[in-house]
Amino acid sequence: MRQDFAIRFEGVEKAFGPHKVLDGLNLDIPRGLITFVVGRSGTGKSVTIKHAMGLIRPDAGRIWVGEQEVTALKRRALRRLRLRFGIVFQNAALFDSMSVYENVAFPLREHERSLGEPELRRRCEEVLAQVGLLYAIDKIPGELSGGMRKRVGLARALVMRPEILLYDEPTTGLDPILTAQVDKLIRDTQDSYPEMTSVVISHDMRATARIADYVAMLHEGRVVFEGPPEALAASEDPVVAQFVEGRLDGPIRLE
Repeated sequence: MRQDFAIRFEGVEKAFGPHKVLDGLNLDIPRGLITFVVGRSGTGKSVTIKHAMGLIRPDAGRIWVGEQEVTALKRRALRRLRLRFGIVFQNAALFDSMSVYENVAFPLREHERSLGEPELRRRCEEVLAQVGLLYAIDKIPGELSGGMRKRVGLARALVMRPEILLYDEPTTGLDPILTAQVDKLIRDTQDSYPEMTSVVISHDMRATARIADYVAMLHEGRVVFEGPPEALAASEDPVVAQFVEGRLDGPIRLE
């Protein structure tokens, strides 16, 4: 297995009642790259990432974030572990009654209470400038476009200076132009923070080909492919090819 990993899953199993979601998952997510975790709906992509943050305990197997074994941590240590992550939610998940500044400042106020207001303001302005939204610092979310809201969500994730940045289906429901803008934002952010690791949960093959450094495809709770995006496109594995090409196993039947 890869040595320089940000997250490692080893033999991870998880079931919810009779439904087995992860079935002996083995995966190394490389450090300092953009990794896309792809697969059909219900294949365990989001469940996998929740395990990495200690939000879900596996039924079996072990998980590491860097040198820290997540599966061995108690509650207080898990809370500290989660501060190593930043999350960009699918719909930005901004507080509508707060300004852009207050939205971005929120995690700092919660977790770094020793910061004075001048330093807090400086940190927020720094990340808003990074995503090109410093001019909107006093606006409220209702005054922003969908793309701007995405960028505020990214700024809020970045303000805590995370080691690992998670994107949950960042382009779902977006038009092609906005999708390309979000893809560029993810790529530019990784290039600006080369020590950070980006993990994108997605089923968008165009985005995967455009900006991914590494790809892991899940199917029935296991990794069926991992490697660079060009190898994914060239795979002759029927499960992988079906997903990449958007094919169906058989005709659609309308009852």
